[in-house]
Amino acid sequence: MNSVKTTASVGIILALAVAALALAGCGGGSSDDSSSATASSETSSSGSPSAAAPGGASGEAGSGSPSAAEATEDGGSAVPGASPGGGSSSGGKHGPPIAQPKGAPERGITPQERKEVTVASMALVSPSSLGSSGGPQTLPAEYTCDGKSTSPALRWQGVPPGTAELVLFAMNVQPVNGKLFFDWAVGGLSPDLDEIEAGKLPRGAVTGRNSFGKVDYEICPEGSETYMFILFALPKKLSPSQGFEPFEVREAATNLSGNAGLLALSYTRG
Repeated sequence: MNSVKTTASVGIILALAVAALALAGCGGGSSDDSSSATASSETSSSGSPSAAAPGGASGEAGSGSPSAAEATEDGGSAVPGASPGGGSSSGGKHGPPIAQPKGAPERGITPQERKEVTVASMALVSPSSLGSSGGPQTLPAEYTCDGKSTSPALRWQGVPPGTAELVLFAMNVQPVNGKLFFDWAVGGLSPDLDEIEAGKLPRGAVTGRNSFGKVDYEICPEGSETYMFILFALPKKLSPSQGFEPFEVREAATNLSGNAGLLALSYTRG
């Protein structure tokens, strides 16, 4: 990947991902989600799994067995009536009110970038998830606020040589008030790792502050929602501190790395 693609490709990944799931009827439940999107797999030059972008779509799904999607700050519209405040009947998120981070919106995607982008160079899966007849795999209630709020187990492969640090994010596919909504942020992961156990983090890992205002993992939708997990392989360490701001670390990660693993998991409250 040349230097232009290295700095832009993951940002493009994130910009494209949400539309694929929206078209498949995942995450937002909007009335115009009537089409489906699929992604074809290919092998990268390093032998790692990758997936090509669906032509002509404004989003794309991840590689290998997992599905993948992510919303961008400038691309997605908010859920009608949604807010990051707690439990309103109009569709807001659970938890205390959270000040929305400020920042310039990400730029749009050119047709050439969409054509050239590599969606994922690493495969990311969750042994904790359940199969699905279509769309993303299902996240069991145990890993949500309806259960023990335990973080799911994750496994990955294809970390490129020269990686100095891994960082992980989980976020709603559907933005809240036009902003990414982070459910989990973890930095300081060793490049030698290939998995995280359910409910545990390895030595050296640090947790960022999620959009519920907690330095923790939490998934707690109003109804049905799809979540995107993304693992970045970074060529140099960011070494964030405990309680770090996920927007800042995510921006730094997308600027540093063109290597990522993507996984989409859905959950519907009964």
